Amino acid sequence: MKEILDDFHYHEMLDRIHVIACNIEDHLVQHPVFKLDKEISKPIEDALFNLAEAYQITAQRGIKE
Repeated sequence: MKEILDDFHYHEMLDRIHVIACNIEDHLVQHPVFKLDKEISKPIEDALFNLAEAYQITAQRGIKE
């Protein structure tokens, strides 16, 4: 049986992306290693960028016309 996606699924996904992004911000971006070691911080910044992109796509798909 194929699951049908509704507005709640998209809203829930937005919330989960937000929670993960906040965790990355609070626990990685604020860490001294992140601030001083660009080889480590770059992939973390990329992850945040990708999460932001996923958030925008999810928000667009969740909007009913």
